Amino acid sequence: MSIFGSFKREANETVLQDKKNLSLMVKKSKCPQNHPCPSVRVCPVGALVQRGYDAPSVDEEKCIKCGKCVRFCPMKALVME
Repeated sequence: MSIFGSFKREANETVLQDKKNLSLMVKKSKCPQNHPCPSVRVCPVGALVQRGYDAPSVDEEKCIKCGKCVRFCPMKALVME
């Protein structure tokens, strides 16, 4: 094994550990709450739920912290903190 292979593995482990400390937050002040949230559809595990046109809520148990919804939200109302 090369030294580069071990460095890459260590870097990936660090990223995974950092993700564990993050949580998905909904910034209601940035969400217009006047339409179906487009980010709900892109969540691969169904962790975002929207009732009516309210801001979506996050099911922390389901969320895998992939960030797809954060990147997809046009209003930047979803953030990982």
